[in-house]
Amino acid sequence: MLDYEFFYIVSIPIYIFLITFLILRKVDKRRIIIGSIFFFYIIAVIAATIFPIPIQGLQEIWLYMWWNSNNFMPFVSIFDILNNNNLDIFIKIKQVIGNIVLFIPMWFLIPFIWKSKNDFKKAMLLGFIATCSIEGLQFMISALLGFNYKITDIDDVILNMLGFIIGFVLHKIFQKSLIRK
Repeated sequence: MLDYEFFYIVSIPIYIFLITFLILRKVDKRRIIIGSIFFFYIIAVIAATIFPIPIQGLQEIWLYMWWNSNNFMPFVSIFDILNNNNLDIFIKIKQVIGNIVLFIPMWFLIPFIWKSKNDFKKAMLLGFIATCSIEGLQFMISALLGFNYKITDIDDVILNMLGFIIGFVLHKIFQKSLIRK
């Protein structure tokens, strides 16, 4: 099993290189702090959405194949989750709200790092590319493994995009409150 701990360990030298590069370029300390928060946020999102990758024997493959299925029809899995009486309310909230909350920080932080990315069209394009990249990567890894280790779901894209919109709105509100002060 290729677990997320491996990914965290690999990300540490990358982070050290980036911080060293930013310090040598004499980048403002606030931007380094925000960039660090963003870096670790991205690492956490990748770890949560891509890992663990099951790369060992075939015994576990059958467990995944029986209950995992991809969804390319909008809102199907959302309605399935919400209408499933066998699921605990916490699981329903985690599945639906979790996909929204996971991407709120991304667009809240991006305008602090890249000033030119502070408009709605760019936010939606970047958000769409980011969430489709994650779902596409899950699909490609599943194809390479020969089974669905993670479900590729269009509803995740929809919910993630809603998170981007909320993050964008929160950033705008935060920005206006800073201007007033």
